[in-house]
Amino acid sequence: MRNDSTKIRVMARTLLGKYGMERMIPIRLSKLCRKLGIEICHSKARHIDGTLFIHGDRKIILVSTALPYERRRFTVAHELGHYVLGHQAAFSLDSPESWVPREEQAANVFAAELLMPKMLLQTKHHGEKRRGKQEDG
Repeated sequence: MRNDSTKIRVMARTLLGKYGMERMIPIRLSKLCRKLGIEICHSKARHIDGTLFIHGDRKIILVSTALPYERRRFTVAHELGHYVLGHQAAFSLDSPESWVPREEQAANVFAAELLMPKMLLQTKHHGEKRRGKQEDG
C-alpha cells in the first residue's frame, strides 16, 4: 500500500495544483467539486456518512448533515477520492460488506492528502519553528 499511497497523495496534490489550490488551507471543497462538475447534496440520513452517485453526466456527492462539520468535510473529500481514483460505485448503500476495503483505504489516503497536504503542512510547521527560534533568540 505504501507505493499506492504515494501515488494517491501525488494525485491529490496534482488535482489541487491543477485548480490553483495547492497552497490553500482549508481547501474549499465546494469550489473544487464545482470545477469537477460534482454537486454536493446534504441529507438527514443517519445510516450512511456519504456516497457518490454518478448517473450519465450527473455526479453527486451525498453527505449526511447528522455528522459534525469536520467529518462532513472528510466524507466529501473521501467520496471525491473515489471519483478521482476511478472507483466504481458497485455497492449497495444497505450492504457495507460489499465495499472494497482497498478502495476505501485509498479514498481515505486521498481525502487526508487533499485536506491536509503533507508538504504544505511541513512547510508551515518549519516556518513556525523558525519564527519561534527567532522570537526566543
